[in-house]
Amino acid sequence: MTIRKFSHISLLFAAFLAFCATPVLAKDQWLQVRSKNFYLIGNASEKDIRKTATKLEQFRETFKQVFASLNLTASVPTNVVVFKSDSAYKPYKPKRDDGKIDTFVAGYFQPGEDVNYITLSTGGTDEDTYGTIFHEYVHFIIDTNFGKSSVPAWFNEGLAEYYQTFQIEEDQKVKLGLTQAGHLDLLLQNKLMPLGTLFNISNHALLQHGDHSRSIFYAESWALIHYLVQSGKSAGLNKFLNLSIANKPAEQAFQEAFGIGYAQMEKDLRNYVAQSTYKYHLVTFKNKMTFETEMTTMPLGEAESNAYLGDLLYHVNRVDDAEPLLTAALAQRADLSMANATLGMVKLRQRKFAEARTYLEKAIAEDQKNHLALYRLAYLLSRDSRDEFGYVHAFDEATATKIRELLQRAIAVNPSFAESYELFAFVSLVTNDHLEEAATALKTALKYQPGNSRFILRIAEIYARQEKYKEAREIAARIASTADEPDLKIRAERLASEIAEREAIGTRNAEALKAYEARRSASGNGGGERVLIRRKPGEDSPTPEQIAKAEEMARLRAINHSLRPLQDGEKRVLGNISKIVCKTNVAYMISSGSETFTLTSKDFSQLTILTFVPDNGDGEVGCASNLANSPMVITYREAAGAKVPVRGELVALEFVPKEFRFVDLAAEPAPPTYVIEETGPPPVDGEVAQERRDQMMQTIRANIRQPAAGETRELGFIERSECTKDGMFFFLRTSSQTIRVASPREGLTLRAFTPDIESLQVGCGMKALDVPVVFIYKPLEDKKRKVSGDLISMEFVPKTFTIN
Repeated sequence: MTIRKFSHISLLFAAFLAFCATPVLAKDQWLQVRSKNFYLIGNASEKDIRKTATKLEQFRETFKQVFASLNLTASVPTNVVVFKSDSAYKPYKPKRDDGKIDTFVAGYFQPGEDVNYITLSTGGTDEDTYGTIFHEYVHFIIDTNFGKSSVPAWFNEGLAEYYQTFQIEEDQKVKLGLTQAGHLDLLLQNKLMPLGTLFNISNHALLQHGDHSRSIFYAESWALIHYLVQSGKSAGLNKFLNLSIANKPAEQAFQEAFGIGYAQMEKDLRNYVAQSTYKYHLVTFKNKMTFETEMTTMPLGEAESNAYLGDLLYHVNRVDDAEPLLTAALAQRADLSMANATLGMVKLRQRKFAEARTYLEKAIAEDQKNHLALYRLAYLLSRDSRDEFGYVHAFDEATATKIRELLQRAIAVNPSFAESYELFAFVSLVTNDHLEEAATALKTALKYQPGNSRFILRIAEIYARQEKYKEAREIAARIASTADEPDLKIRAERLASEIAEREAIGTRNAEALKAYEARRSASGNGGGERVLIRRKPGEDSPTPEQIAKAEEMARLRAINHSLRPLQDGEKRVLGNISKIVCKTNVAYMISSGSETFTLTSKDFSQLTILTFVPDNGDGEVGCASNLANSPMVITYREAAGAKVPVRGELVALEFVPKEFRFVDLAAEPAPPTYVIEETGPPPVDGEVAQERRDQMMQTIRANIRQPAAGETRELGFIERSECTKDGMFFFLRTSSQTIRVASPREGLTLRAFTPDIESLQVGCGMKALDVPVVFIYKPLEDKKRKVSGDLISMEFVPKTFTIN
């Protein structure tokens, strides 16, 4: 599968076992047909291609008529490839998990960030050919308008199941909701889920269910939509959708939309499923839905045909299969911008970055209005700054400027291509500038894709950076609870946690500063405002030196008054933290006067952190913090029998001005009262990067799979893979040997802790890969199969990773 990430350490992915395929070059006569909303190419007859275009337009128009409030104008185009026969289609069909072509597929819909693909052949029945296409097209419409995470899973799946049986007669009479015998048989043989259970299953939870439970979920969701439409409650579908988007509780939204509660609905649904006959919904439109006059047909050259077929394979993650088609296209037409752009992305996925840049730059040179080439080159440049964990910590000024320039050109050419806005916002987040412009760009992107959760979460990250915590927190919480994509869910949870921590620190700082100002006022200063205190008669006018000394003493007394009170068993010193080391626990290297010692804490969450330096931000403390130049009052609890240099447990850190010192408030007299103009307290590498890296490596070590009894774990590289009649085998090279291990047909665990395996296809015919992999196998000397054991897991790690 494709892994495209900017900022995450661990990326989990499912096994995609890809056997080598040999798609044939497009040497037939190919045609291109443009309809109102689709672009079709194919080696089928013009009549059949036009027939396909009409069918798709009719389905789209029907959905538009029923759901009039939806925006069906997609921000990405939909290309349709129509093959003349099943044999011509077979090399381009999707593959099963075992890497073999799924010969039973009659048609499929492949959504994409830049283009969607629909593929089919003209040889199958309409039911077999179009059912999956209609089903996935409904998902695409709903997800684009509302976001998959925002729409209840039962509603999304039930609606898609209902519409996938779409049929039309005489270009005017539409049949919807034709009976699906498989669903009915399953529901009659099993107990229905309670609606409370059905409605609370999220998209993410649905993926965790077994096949049987998922089948019941799909069947009952279809039956419920079918019943609501047939019982005259179809008008409530739109209302329910809008109430759900507005975060109305599921049961309340259902009651308001359909005028019926769960208990009665469950009873009615059971009776409906148990009946012997079912009706479909017939919609007769006033005018015939014909689109022939809006279509144009032209021949499509061999170079262009090969380019589109290569682009199709690229989008279904068959990168190595796409390359020969794109190379052939460029051999025939070297100036073909589309082929250059897609081949550039193929090279990127093959981790041949210099070649990728060459092809993308050539694509732009051949067509200055190729917005995809402009965007993809910007994306390539943005990933150059990633570290081995996938994080982008900074862009140099020239790179950031170049990326923004490319994106601005892409947006000028095609303002509806939403990914350009998202990447622009990401660059602004990294550089910590143009944040308001970035938020505006993301809002523009959401006009084209209102339901895109990635864009919405990026806005939350921008808001958090702008300290708009309330808005950011609400978005992060919503996505964390509804996202079905694991990485998006993790990002949202992490952001919500960071916001909570920042707000807690802000609250503590506000309370401390409030107490600080109160103490200063009590000491004869007005907390930052000019205060006039009359001198006694005969008192000399103070000199500037006297005023400065009194001003300093007032500040010192105010801060000393406001320090956190010491508890039993606690001590405090004035000093700084020269280094923080994050391992099993957190260690702090303390410098105080002439002595140096170490304190520890379990983590950062229990520390009390205050600041008496307003311009010191939130006084954030973390593994990567550089606090060597930040004076602070350090409070700790000395451990009984503590061994030098570890002295005890850190309790609190209070940031103070550089001139701060401890004052004995009882012994030292208060300063004389003068007219004082108060301006407030003064404001306040490589080692840090290494500490951050060490922490991340430790996190990976803690999360990689541990070998069980009888298993062996090694660190090495994939040398190659092969498939025979006996199965799939990997040749894995370690520091001392190369072993051949057998891969299970099912259940191989694959995980990634590095972005270096972006878009990697794990399967047959792999060549040497320069990305380290931690693999576990069960030793088994099998001389017949010539294997060293059975492979259990492979986990890809950064290049400098070590197991110990």
